[in-house]
Amino acid sequence: MVELFVCSLENENTNTMEDSIKSKEQLIKELDKARQEIESLKTRLAEREKENTYNKQWVQAFNIAFANLPVPLSISNIEDSKFLVVNDAFVQFTGYTREEIIGRTYNDLNLAVNPKDMEYMEKSLKTTGKLINTEILSRAKSGEMRTGLFTAIDVHIEDTQYLLILIADITEIKRMEASLKESENMLAIAFRASPHALLITSIYEGRFIEVNDNVCRMAGYSREELIGHTFTELNIWNDKTLFERMAKELFEKGRITNMEFEWQTRNGQRLATLLSAEIAEINGQQCVVASVTDITQLKTMEQELRKSEERFAKAFSSMSGILSISKISDGTFLEINDSFTRTLGYTRKETIGHTATELNIWVNPSDRKKMIRQLIETGSIKNEEYFNHTKSGEVRTLLFSAVQIEFEGEPCVLATTNDITDYKSMEAEAREAGNLRELDRLRTELLANVSHELRTPLAGIKGFATMLLDYDKKLSVSEKREYLETIDKNTDRMVELIEQLLEMSRLGSGMLSIQKVPTDIISLCQVVIKEAQVRAPNHVFSLDLPPRLPTIYVDDKRIRQVLDNIINNAVKYSNAGMEIKVAVRTVEKDMLFSITDHGVGIPKQDLPNLFQRMFHPPHLQKMGTGGAGLGLSISKGLIEAHGGKIWIESKEGVGTRCYFTLPINNRRKNSTVKKSKKDKA
Repeated sequence: MVELFVCSLENENTNTMEDSIKSKEQLIKELDKARQEIESLKTRLAEREKENTYNKQWVQAFNIAFANLPVPLSISNIEDSKFLVVNDAFVQFTGYTREEIIGRTYNDLNLAVNPKDMEYMEKSLKTTGKLINTEILSRAKSGEMRTGLFTAIDVHIEDTQYLLILIADITEIKRMEASLKESENMLAIAFRASPHALLITSIYEGRFIEVNDNVCRMAGYSREELIGHTFTELNIWNDKTLFERMAKELFEKGRITNMEFEWQTRNGQRLATLLSAEIAEINGQQCVVASVTDITQLKTMEQELRKSEERFAKAFSSMSGILSISKISDGTFLEINDSFTRTLGYTRKETIGHTATELNIWVNPSDRKKMIRQLIETGSIKNEEYFNHTKSGEVRTLLFSAVQIEFEGEPCVLATTNDITDYKSMEAEAREAGNLRELDRLRTELLANVSHELRTPLAGIKGFATMLLDYDKKLSVSEKREYLETIDKNTDRMVELIEQLLEMSRLGSGMLSIQKVPTDIISLCQVVIKEAQVRAPNHVFSLDLPPRLPTIYVDDKRIRQVLDNIINNAVKYSNAGMEIKVAVRTVEKDMLFSITDHGVGIPKQDLPNLFQRMFHPPHLQKMGTGGAGLGLSISKGLIEAHGGKIWIESKEGVGTRCYFTLPINNRRKNSTVKKSKKDKA
């Protein structure tokens, strides 16, 4: 916990400060000891000089002591302040080599960060003859700032005055002190700014030693009113039994975690709170560091949630729709309502704790996998139809909607299902009745249309045949030929119409046979255009083909029939002299055909109906062009029998372009067209 960690860290920081102070005191002791040793050596040397004896042993001892002392030492000429001798520790402290130091002053090496420090040293030496343990900030050769405790002493050797400087490097100690101070400040800020109510009390009486602002807000007292008083004195905690239990647990375990108790504010409001506390030593005194969390609102929410759950359970159970909650992972049922048991026949005991697979509910088990995948991807499912088994084995059609929820900590499916089996049966019966009515209407319409279409050429054949029989001797050869040509054209028209009716019959009955063979589309298009030019010599025909096209498997006769139907329409609804262009391209896995004319065009509202049987656009009927309206419907059936698609784009007064596609990789040579529901009608 944050508060316990703060307390622990404060103890560590206190110990660190004590260690830092000890280190500084130890350094001063070592400096004093070194100074005493140097004074002792100096005295002995002076005595030896008075006796005019030169003792090499003492000189060597002084040199060894000077060189190996762990503190930086230097001897400089007091007149010009130039360094004469330095030890290894001084070299390490400054970062300069001994050669760079000897013969130069402190200022020459730019060692002093603050010139006033050197002025203070000179003044102190002049007035007292020494400088003792003074903090001076120095700059090493690398630019690093280092703090030292400087001690400077005048030394007389052979009637010459020198300056001996000893330095205790306290850089790390200063850094630790700064870090400790910063840490203490941060701990104080964290204590005050914590979102929890933090407090420190005496261990036995529960007397407030320190509190943060949240404690004041929760209690309704100011900091001054709390410090020095106990919980009991301020009437914050009156439950003595709970207090004793808390104290016992705290002394036995050293801490308390999330103990629930009632906190009373100054104005008498009672708050539900959680107390966590730990025993800690602060400034040599055992205290209790505690955190208090107000959970009043949470407790209120829990009560409301409990009431809401009870209301939900009642509503869930009594709803007319089929409701269930199951795990996403394996489909185990966690909850069902009464409608579930009534519809599927399984009791609550038989269902809860079991999966849909175990109960064999899904007619197609893959449907559940599909449902779960869709639910995870989109988060919900709306009105999907699935087939489910009842306990008796009956198959029911259910309209399924679901959302993903979390129930008892588990990702689950909340499903709302409606049994639409009876509705689907009625819908099928209505559809069948509608289909029968539509079939009767279409048959009547087809009979009327075919009767009209057949009557026109038959009337022509009958009329001109009668003319030839009755007036054979009175007619000229040219008139006879004209009448015979008319009879011939009307006969062709009847043959074409009958062939179209047969094609529609084959498509509708599923008996149309497709014989696929390897086909060169370029050659096929060239033949189609050549024959079209013969049939319509007054139109201009063009081909737009790439140098190469892949050989594809199609029924070439049927594809020629489609092209002829579309080209004949283009000729019929465009003026003489207009261009009709056939183009072919490969687009991904398909071969795309387009037939373009510059005729009258088709109104936008008629485009969706063009492929319906016997559909005649009203504006084209006014032009007097004949036809049963079966050509495009037959073409659509033939193209779809090959696995392709067909569509038309047109603009009235500009022209029409008909597109259709054929799969390139389709090697199944033979197939039979299957009836669709629409074809059956």
